[in-house]
Amino acid sequence: MPQIGLDCEIILDNTGYFVKPGSYIMRQPRNRKITVRADGANAYVDIGLGKRLWELTILCLNELKRYDGANVSLTGQQYRDALRASFLASIGTTINFSEPIGSSSIAVHFDAYQERILNLHNQVIAPATGGSPGASYEVSITLVEA
Repeated sequence: MPQIGLDCEIILDNTGYFVKPGSYIMRQPRNRKITVRADGANAYVDIGLGKRLWELTILCLNELKRYDGANVSLTGQQYRDALRASFLASIGTTINFSEPIGSSSIAVHFDAYQERILNLHNQVIAPATGGSPGASYEVSITLVEA
């Protein structure tokens, strides 16, 4: 089982992932209704907090390191494949998400998926450090609290 702070930064659908620095965004809108009063001023009625929304970019890179310096066991392609499988399997259902600083699991809808291959040449050339060949990806995702 992955552990945040040891071999990952977030956990999504029981797989640990590292997040691209500066890409982790959590938003929680306030639900409110705005109406125009007879005097022309706006009246706000606060309905409460909305669902949380996370937007982040997952690093699906070859030769990632854990916090203790050891190599992670998955390749960039395996990270990407796990994310893609979670996205496709989550249609109409929720999956579990653990935030970097949260202690509990949150049920979320996997709302959006976008992948970017960093260098297509990496797919056919083995890394200089002797690892296995494979593409490295950055996968941008959007999660919505269930």
